[in-house]
Amino acid sequence: MSITRRLAGAALIGSAMIAAAPALAQTAAFPNKPMRIIVPYPAGGATDVSARLVAQRLQEELKQNVIVENRPGASGNLGMVALLQSPADGHTLAMSLTGMLSINPTTYSKAGFTAADVAPVARVMLAPLVLVVPLDSPWKTVQDLVTAGKAAGKGGLPYGSTGAGGISHVASELVNAAADSTYTHVPYKGGAPLVQALLTGEVRWGLLGTADARAQIQAGKLKALGQLRATRSELWPDLPTLTEQGLRGGVDFDMWFGLVAPARTPPAVVQMLNQKVAQIVAEPEFRRRLAELGGVSPTSGNTIEAFNEVIQRELAVLPKKAVELGLKLD
Repeated sequence: MSITRRLAGAALIGSAMIAAAPALAQTAAFPNKPMRIIVPYPAGGATDVSARLVAQRLQEELKQNVIVENRPGASGNLGMVALLQSPADGHTLAMSLTGMLSINPTTYSKAGFTAADVAPVARVMLAPLVLVVPLDSPWKTVQDLVTAGKAAGKGGLPYGSTGAGGISHVASELVNAAADSTYTHVPYKGGAPLVQALLTGEVRWGLLGTADARAQIQAGKLKALGQLRATRSELWPDLPTLTEQGLRGGVDFDMWFGLVAPARTPPAVVQMLNQKVAQIVAEPEFRRRLAELGGVSPTSGNTIEAFNEVIQRELAVLPKKAVELGLKLD
């Protein structure tokens, strides 16, 4: 090789090292102060507990304090706004979940954020929504529910949700649309009131998170007809999905809980956090703790790109349905 070619090659290597230097410096210096994970809901729920589990392990891995801060209000909007008001340096993250980034900016005229304002870091927990009915319901399959809804006609039979404008409501209306049925929506303030309404016969069916659904099924009060997921979850291996039972049209997305950062956070820092969180949530002990919450974590494919694909799919389905329903919460 000529001296000229050797010099040119050395120059290219040197240029690449110089270009990579800022990213290396960012990750080498991170974290250099305590970190925060903002939870947009009160303490004690699945979002909060899963955030505290991952915060504890991140603290051990990164050798830096990781503080969980609850900022509830406006269906999670206050917590997301607090995230965006923080420096975009990776030291502040927020725990988001299905629907928050896609439904809230549509249903709240002053949500204060859009999905484009955040960078997905990693998913922490998956917990499919489950379609449940009272134990004494004559329906054994989702098709039984569809048939009954059509026979009753418009306004004939009610279904319940855990709140107007939330994921339980919008997803239920996707079920309604896919089934071409005319069940009437009755909103409740959370999972517990919805369960009570099911038990007393106020409503005929509803969508519950895995933890609430499993507790009631084990207690012999409710039964599950299907899960909203593309493929069966390991949490419900014997429960067919709604898609398997003939319903299509956006009813096969996961209920996820995941960490996000402000969009301007350095990509190298986001990538490093993704790798740490993906490693943590795949650990057997972490998965055991999530199972106690009624959830499971991704053991593979928990990349930034995969997380972003999930969010983009939601954005293609849920805001449109929210608009069709005329949902406005402020």
